[in-house]
Amino acid sequence: MFKISYITKRKLFSFFRNIFKKINFHIYYYKEQNYFKNIEADNIIDVGVAHGTDFLLKNFPKAKFFLIEPNPFFFNFIEKNIIEKYNGKLFKVAAGNETCKKKFWHSDEASYISTFIQRDDYKLKKQIDVNVAKLDDILKDEKLNGKSLLKIDTEGYELEVLKGAEETLSKVNYLVIEIRLENIQTYNPSEIISFLFNKKFILHKIIKVNFYKNGISYIDAIFLKK
Repeated sequence: MFKISYITKRKLFSFFRNIFKKINFHIYYYKEQNYFKNIEADNIIDVGVAHGTDFLLKNFPKAKFFLIEPNPFFFNFIEKNIIEKYNGKLFKVAAGNETCKKKFWHSDEASYISTFIQRDDYKLKKQIDVNVAKLDDILKDEKLNGKSLLKIDTEGYELEVLKGAEETLSKVNYLVIEIRLENIQTYNPSEIISFLFNKKFILHKIIKVNFYKNGISYIDAIFLKK
């Protein structure tokens, strides 16, 4: 089987990148890796499930999944495609730093609590009321035996989720979190890194970079407990 060397791939990429630059269209090269091959997790806490987190389901099929999702649009999908196939439990509530009700937007591109800046590229479909609770309270009756991984993807509400997860973070070994860098009014990215450092988590790997117009919209990063 014919294989193209890494250097040749880079040269081809540079060639096509320069062509696309002429029409103000930018492309990016990365080498796909499995960042989770050396991570063992018995429990997966998935905050912001939507249609499921593929890399978690693929890499940890035997783990116990605690699925936190407030948007009823996704409930049927989660129950039929995740809970029936994996060892999972669905919590129909939003994770935050207080117990209350909040406005929640649903669109084709994302769903989020309305404190997140409303992006001009999101076509909002519906606004609903959802229950909000601290992650510590949501999981207070659940046993987290073994090693645990917490994933948070809440479209700009990540810091509030962390603030309501003090006890949960003490039981977590790994954290995968979306950190927004632009189009965000709810936190500064440095606040999340500093907060996690004080909870003994250090940045391990950036596993995804998402570009939006003239800059980086967000990154997905793995943090390890020190």
